[in-house]
Amino acid sequence: MGKLIRNISPAFHWYMQRITAMILVVGLFVHFWVLHFAIERPVTFEKVQDRLLSPGWVFFDVILLIAVIYHAFNGLYNVISDYNPRPALQKIIAWTLIFVGAIIVIYGILALLPFTRQGGV
Repeated sequence: MGKLIRNISPAFHWYMQRITAMILVVGLFVHFWVLHFAIERPVTFEKVQDRLLSPGWVFFDVILLIAVIYHAFNGLYNVISDYNPRPALQKIIAWTLIFVGAIIVIYGILALLPFTRQGGV
C-alpha cells in the first residue's frame, strides 16, 4: 500500500504492521482478561453494555478494531504483493482493501454506538 500515496514510504507500513501487532497483543490480553476474569460470571448482555457505557472502553474497542483491520488487510496486501501482480492489478487490490477495510471499521463503530447510551440497544 506504500505506492498508493507518493508521500508515504513503504517503511511506514512496515512499522505500522509492528505497532498494530503490539496493540493487538496488549489489547487482546486486556480483552481476554476483562471478559474471563474481571466481569462476574455469567457474562451477560447487560454487563457488557455497562462496561461500554464508559468512554474509555469504547475508545479501547475502537482502537482495537482499527488495529485489527489495518494489521489484517496490510498483511493480506503484503502476501498478495509477494506474488508480483501487475502494477495496475496491485493498485486495484490495494484500493479494494482500503475501501473494504474502511467499510468494516465504519460498520464496527456504528455497531458500538448504541451501547454508549443507557438502555441504548
